[in-house]
Amino acid sequence: MTHWPKISAIISDLDGVTYRGDEPIESAVRVFQRWNHIGLPYAFVTNNSTKSAEEFSVKLNAMGIPADPARIITTSAVAADRLSDLLEPRSRVMVIGAQALVRAVANRDFEIADEDVDAVIAGLDRSFTYEKLTRAQAALLGGAHFIGTNPDTMLPKGGGFEPGAGSILKAIEAASGVTPIIIGKPEPDLVTMALSILGTDRQSTFMLGDQIMTDIAAGHAAGLPTIRVRTGVIEKDPPSISPDFDIESLECIPVDAFSTSKAL
Repeated sequence: MTHWPKISAIISDLDGVTYRGDEPIESAVRVFQRWNHIGLPYAFVTNNSTKSAEEFSVKLNAMGIPADPARIITTSAVAADRLSDLLEPRSRVMVIGAQALVRAVANRDFEIADEDVDAVIAGLDRSFTYEKLTRAQAALLGGAHFIGTNPDTMLPKGGGFEPGAGSILKAIEAASGVTPIIIGKPEPDLVTMALSILGTDRQSTFMLGDQIMTDIAAGHAAGLPTIRVRTGVIEKDPPSISPDFDIESLECIPVDAFSTSKAL
């Protein structure tokens, strides 16, 4: 029988843990409702740059998962913050991605442009074209910074998968020879920000995700214990990183593992 340590908080991935594409994972819905009821602090971190925290909150709540936008950290917001460290205000930035990423960059006082830019920032773009690839290539060969929201090459969707932002980053990197600065998991930035928002103990705050090479790696990089749940992407090759716990569904975590008064 698995011995679970006390868990004071959860930092969770979204796609593959709470839902697959637009389909809720029913076991996750039940568990997050239970966690909310017992007062367990939790936050969400997502490599998906196509929605704002507010939009993710609406999606989760509509599925029955209580979600506060203040506790949803997206790569759009964090990537735009990184631009502020690299560039002067009003710098010109090429954005390859969804409107959420465009808004996040514009809200940091940068000018959105396609030519003569100081940086290229790229995320999941379902309208990605050869023309966009050509413009990004020219900008990067001209010395622009290159920021990528996340390296995920595939995303869960319904009963299958679709290409992720990492596939677009690979194309741009191949065309330009420039390697992007990665903001999302497996880098620790999102997890570290979530931990600071929760204000909970690092040793008993667990990172929860379905992908070992992104979610679990990010948890390790941030110094958190980790839980892998097998409801999303399953890597084909044996990973070089192991989660502390590996479960089939969130319902495998016993209620008495949580250090809240209502859980006792």
